Amino acid sequence: METHDELRQRNRARRAALDDDALAFAANALAQRVLDLPEFQQAERIAAYFAVNGEIGLDPVIDHALSRGKQIFLPNLDRQSLRFAPYFHGQKMRINKFRLPEPDVDPADMLAPDALELVLVPLVVFDADRNRIGMGGGFYDRSFAFRKDPASSKPVLIGVAHELQKVERILPQDWDVRLDMIVTEQSIYR
Repeated sequence: METHDELRQRNRARRAALDDDALAFAANALAQRVLDLPEFQQAERIAAYFAVNGEIGLDPVIDHALSRGKQIFLPNLDRQSLRFAPYFHGQKMRINKFRLPEPDVDPADMLAPDALELVLVPLVVFDADRNRIGMGGGFYDRSFAFRKDPASSKPVLIGVAHELQKVERILPQDWDVRLDMIVTEQSIYR
């Protein structure tokens, strides 16, 4: 069985090979699936991200949510975990140490992970059991570690990815937080 690093490397290369048309098609197909979810329709405070390096795009989801008066939050690095900054069109952005865009807001305006209702989680590799492998920094797992408690059900954690990122099986680590579902441009895994 491939190691997490080998799976990560292979799937990042597969994802990065997608052309602009394939990325746009996947983003729109994913949006249709996400927008139809009752969990999305009921949520008001939603965390998303800006896609980089072939990640599945969330622009159509973000645009729809904002047009419906929902609040969108994007991740901001806070030492070893994440906080979530409000985002709106025209928002002033900054580039973090990983060269990722994040809203340039006062820390007092950011939300802690447990204040969100729904989180669209990026990933590099996933399986049908809703296990994920991320970029390797552990930010999402540390930030949402409280969701490992069976009594904790919010926020809803939805992994989003291209179907080609799916593998047969991932052996989760002790610190991994299992997602509530994973949505791709082709399927929904619950």
